[in-house]
Amino acid sequence: MRIQFPEWRRENEATRYPFSSRATLVNDEGRVVVEGAFLDAALYPAGGVGGFFLAAVTLTSEEVTFTVGDDNTRELASGTVSVVDPPDLVPLEDAAGRPAGVLVSESARLGTFQSWGVGTHEFDRAQSEFCPTVCFPAPALGLRGVRLESGEVFAGDVWLVGADGVVLRADPVTLPAADGLPERPATAIRVDVVGDPLFRRRLCENADLFATPRFVRTVRFVGPNQTFDCAPDAFGDVKIFGNNALAADTVLRVVATAGGVRIGAAGQGI
Repeated sequence: MRIQFPEWRRENEATRYPFSSRATLVNDEGRVVVEGAFLDAALYPAGGVGGFFLAAVTLTSEEVTFTVGDDNTRELASGTVSVVDPPDLVPLEDAAGRPAGVLVSESARLGTFQSWGVGTHEFDRAQSEFCPTVCFPAPALGLRGVRLESGEVFAGDVWLVGADGVVLRADPVTLPAADGLPERPATAIRVDVVGDPLFRRRLCENADLFATPRFVRTVRFVGPNQTFDCAPDAFGDVKIFGNNALAADTVLRVVATAGGVRIGAAGQGI
């Protein structure tokens, strides 16, 4: 990890930051979060309303878990790292596994929590409130993740890909006025189920279920004086039609039928 402004860390090392200046940093058991244990933080759990604080520090023989709460819930987000060899960053996640923030420290600073002993050490807001500059309340509105059938949650950048005859596209829409908000433009995901013309081939179980079509790629014309091949145009068409280039009253007729093309002559036989 590259530190761009080390002087900023040194300036805040001897302060309560990222905790509030009025936080006591001592819980009812007498456990003390020493100043400088954390160098910075960014808290943005979905559904948070502000007033974030360090609600609990839970230690086992191998791991330490930091839990962040607010005025509504004590378990808004948490992050777990090794207590034997802690990293410099503690990533936080909410109950659904979505990113909820980060606590910035150093391995040696986090190692001070080893002396607390195994167990859960709780704090209240007055004891461990974070300062407002590191709190970013994010109401739980809109789509913030996708839960799979396995229970796993995808968050962040999620790609929706249409397959097997399903076509996805983005359409501009106008949301009606509601909940005190005026009409506003938005983007909707349109789903068109057009079908898959090769669905039998996808089964790949029985060769008799699907006969691979053999499309015409070239039409060869053979005449008394020459032979030439005609390839389809940009639209995949080969156009055959009669004209009067050689005879003004040509009897040649080209007629499209349900089964193909019929070429014949007009008039009565002699």
